[in-house]
Amino acid sequence: MKNLIKWPTYLAISISTFLIYSCGGNEANAPEMSHEMPMSDDMHQNIDTTFRNMFEEVNVVKMHLFGTNMADPKQDEYPYTGKPIAEAYLKYLGEGLQPNEIGSVYACYRTEIYNFYILRVPGKYASSDLVLAKWNNATSKLEKIRDLASLHCDEGICHQQDAWLTDLDDDRVLDLITRSATIDNGKVSDEKFEVYDQPDTGAFAKAPDSLAMLAPETSYVLHHEMSKM
Repeated sequence: MKNLIKWPTYLAISISTFLIYSCGGNEANAPEMSHEMPMSDDMHQNIDTTFRNMFEEVNVVKMHLFGTNMADPKQDEYPYTGKPIAEAYLKYLGEGLQPNEIGSVYACYRTEIYNFYILRVPGKYASSDLVLAKWNNATSKLEKIRDLASLHCDEGICHQQDAWLTDLDDDRVLDLITRSATIDNGKVSDEKFEVYDQPDTGAFAKAPDSLAMLAPETSYVLHHEMSKM
């Protein structure tokens, strides 16, 4: 079992595969919430079990997602190294999730709530980018929902986007925060900070101000800056 708490840039609690169908049993000990926990739709999906289990399940509290400029990152260096998806399972990957001449595709994590899938995919120079995907029963494929994180550098100038999955208002629906910027020899410019909610399951849209105000920009710092603090 992977312990994700050791990574300071996000907090996620690993859930063992054999607990997937018994998570509801823990609700009796959880504090009462105004919304019921969304039920897992795993039993209604035609997803291949071996393929699904490549993605380690996590219960997200505040998950900081950031790209890498390493061509072959190691697990102790980068928490989103993931498992390479073998050729036999590429048929389950939709558009934007396929390997190419730049790099392979890696299975990283699957969220307990709503079964979002996080994959590491080819970016500009390596498999450096993280994307969010959702299983589509009609096509029997994972389909890309959003770009999450990326890091591309040329001659000392880097373009970076980080993302955070969290539940800002405790309604047991994951929200998404993204922050992007250009970094030129330590100087940050062109910053953009955005907050999204899910008005429809799996479909993120710009959050209303009442929700966005729960995500102060000072609490969501780009990974390269955080490492220097």
